[in-house]
Amino acid sequence: MIDSLQKRVANKSLTKTETIIADFFFHNENRIYFLTSSDIANELQISDTSVIRFVKSLGFNNFKEFKDSLKQQVSDKILTPSEKLSLNEELLKKNNLIETFTNSIFKNIEETININSYDKISKIIDILFNSNKKYIIGFKSVSGATSFFGLRLGFILKNVITHNQNNSELIKNIVDIQKGDCLFLIAHPKYSKTYPLLIEIAKKAEAKIIIVTDKSTSPVANTGDITVFTDIRGISYFNSIISTQALLEFILTSMSKSLDDDSKKRLAYINELLNENK
Repeated sequence: MIDSLQKRVANKSLTKTETIIADFFFHNENRIYFLTSSDIANELQISDTSVIRFVKSLGFNNFKEFKDSLKQQVSDKILTPSEKLSLNEELLKKNNLIETFTNSIFKNIEETININSYDKISKIIDILFNSNKKYIIGFKSVSGATSFFGLRLGFILKNVITHNQNNSELIKNIVDIQKGDCLFLIAHPKYSKTYPLLIEIAKKAEAKIIIVTDKSTSPVANTGDITVFTDIRGISYFNSIISTQALLEFILTSMSKSLDDDSKKRLAYINELLNENK
């Protein structure tokens, strides 16, 4: 973010006030996102107009556009846990952490639902119902969500193969994927280098490919038949997977409306066996 800002400032002849503002931006990278132009003006003891005028001189229409641009640059960068914590320090200092945390969760889920049309979700459901084998794969931070989705999907559908670890067994199984099957891939940072290989294998086999990832700049985004996005922005040192979990649950919930007799019998039989073997 600072590199981009420096490029905008590099060819400008700054006044004394503009230099003060620019220095503030450079030395307070992790605070800018949570400050208004008035906050900055008060801290620097200058006018609000001076801050807005400087931002406009950098090519932005207003201060909001300036902040949105910075946020986008940060979201396109894979941050370390320390960088994430530093970025969110101001937010975490707010008195009502429960409210802040809850608002963040609701915002992530709302954003996730809004950016993925129900038509897309319906197509995913159709692929899952009509595929022979369903390969549910996701590692690292999404291993838990992958395991959950694969397990629950297997309660209602046959031939669900779940892999939440990157190992030789995965490769042994994925080479059997063929036309009529589907690969359901969940990919969040840090992205596994194995993901592109899995997609390549599935494409060669002419299998359907469904991808759940976090942003359009993800290395696997739009490399399959359908890509859906989840908002994983957290307010601490780690990404939030709550919206991903919510999307997976929504898919399963939507599928439950259309279960045929075989799926219902399968679900009942599995539950019966589980109850007998508690």
